[in-house]
Amino acid sequence: MESDTDKTQAESAAAEIRTLILNGAFLPGQPLRQEALSDQLSISRTPLRHALQELAGEGLVEATGYKGARVAKPDQRMVDDLFDMRLLLEPLALQSAFGHHTKLDFAVAEMALDAAEAEREPAKLSKLNWDFHYALYRPSNRQTLLRTIEQLNKASALAEVIASSIVVRPEKSADEHRKLLQACRNEDEAGAIAILSEHLRLAYHDVRKGK
Repeated sequence: MESDTDKTQAESAAAEIRTLILNGAFLPGQPLRQEALSDQLSISRTPLRHALQELAGEGLVEATGYKGARVAKPDQRMVDDLFDMRLLLEPLALQSAFGHHTKLDFAVAEMALDAAEAEREPAKLSKLNWDFHYALYRPSNRQTLLRTIEQLNKASALAEVIASSIVVRPEKSADEHRKLLQACRNEDEAGAIAILSEHLRLAYHDVRKGK
């Protein structure tokens, strides 16, 4: 049984390894050797294994035999699947959230946008991107849907980093995000869904172009 300490250490290790992967310290396909990671992160093997399992669930890490792991290397089919699912599920979450947004939701979304404009670290950009979208989807109160979308976003982040789209399109992305936020503030449901769908299609295009 996993102790509370192991769980906390596993969550912390997963966050550190996720940052290292998204910032390019670990490259796609690179083995993740538990002994070296254990020393680097000053963590025992048990919580480290749980951390790697968590990252495998996010699509950032792949298991390679008994207790082995490596950084995932998304192929085109995986990228196609990720964005096909996002194009179906994210507009559904936004549609479900309409009529339930508050001023606080919009303020949180805007703070994420403001922070992203001054950020260039891929891991932080990825988190701020999710913070923005989650602020607009959260009022749907569809927890299973939101968890699924979050997992898809985490898996997409690696593909975006590999393609360098997460750092080369921030200006375009910021403009798309602000248009989406304004449509939500205007209670323009059809307009917001159209903007979101186009935003996801453009992100998908940039990932495919960069691969």
